[in-house]
Amino acid sequence: MKNIAMKKIKVFFLIQTLDTGGAERQLIELVKALDKARFSITVGAFYDGGAFRAELEGVEGVRVVTFGQRSRWDPVPVVRILREARSIKPDIVYGFMGVSNETGALVGRAVGAKVVWGLLSSDMDLSLYHWVSTFMFKAGALLSRIPDLIIANSEAGMRHHTACGYSANRMIVIHNGIDPNRFRPVDIAGETQRQEWQCPEGVKLIGIFGRLDPIKDHRTFLKAAAILASKRPEVRFVCVGTGAKEFAEGLRHEAAPLNGKIIWAGWVADIVGAYNAMDIVTSASISEGLSNVICEAMACCVPCVVTDVGDSGLIVGDTGIGVAKKDPAAMAEAWNTMLDWPAAKMADARSLARTRIEDHFSVRQMAAKTEATLTNLVRS
Repeated sequence: MKNIAMKKIKVFFLIQTLDTGGAERQLIELVKALDKARFSITVGAFYDGGAFRAELEGVEGVRVVTFGQRSRWDPVPVVRILREARSIKPDIVYGFMGVSNETGALVGRAVGAKVVWGLLSSDMDLSLYHWVSTFMFKAGALLSRIPDLIIANSEAGMRHHTACGYSANRMIVIHNGIDPNRFRPVDIAGETQRQEWQCPEGVKLIGIFGRLDPIKDHRTFLKAAAILASKRPEVRFVCVGTGAKEFAEGLRHEAAPLNGKIIWAGWVADIVGAYNAMDIVTSASISEGLSNVICEAMACCVPCVVTDVGDSGLIVGDTGIGVAKKDPAAMAEAWNTMLDWPAAKMADARSLARTRIEDHFSVRQMAAKTEATLTNLVRS
């Protein structure tokens, strides 16, 4: 057993990129919240750059390195990552999803560190992506006996991965966490955002947040929007997020019948203001682990309509409405029902939504559970 009583635990996190994304955001929130008096943290990204890099480099007690990967097939980063690991001599190598896990297993074993894998997805339809994603998922199942611990961010993710052959006896769940001090109700920020979007008083906004990607199923959102728009002329719809140009253009083409009732917001600088501008936030995803968007919206006191995938239903509890995935009629009906809630019921739902996040899905809870788990792992 290593004597760690008087020294910090060295954790070497690995992630593919520091671009905007749910996994990347969770990594940043985690390393910001971990106790720097107990943990020495290095974050290694396969690719250089990334929108989140500057934020991460501004976190005191966190060292950031990148390995200059040029393409999916570039093997050079593995050599550089191994060299870095031998230099810092980590107690734990912690892969944060995807190929970072398999690389972390190789590097961790090579330097005698404990190996942790992070699983941040649920039942993804891998046929929507490059064949390498399917190959790596299956390889992960075969290699899942190597890590000392696997941390899934959702109950649904743990069920799915174990059903697909991932080692169950070394897997636990630690839910994502968000910062309720950052994501909170700010009326003036919401009003400012509505003005920027040129939304007149009395307009109801229903928003979907996240990258423009097949798994987020904007198509169902748009079909539901067309249904509701025919019944409620006061409603507008907002898509916050960016994606591949060709896919995004296809979505805009499909949304043409909405006749100006949809706002393609793209990337939004004040994401808290964007949440506060909404009357309802929707997750239309066909697959999720634990959705940051739902948690963030609820922390801003915005009720949510969500598809019944991953842990989305667990997050909203009785503060929102769940519907089947790929069912635009059900989604439109849920929106209509929520918009008809009496003022008192809506006020209660808003308040209870935030309380639920504070009580069950805060970043402090995520960090505390991770600290205890990693400490016990090194001491075992």
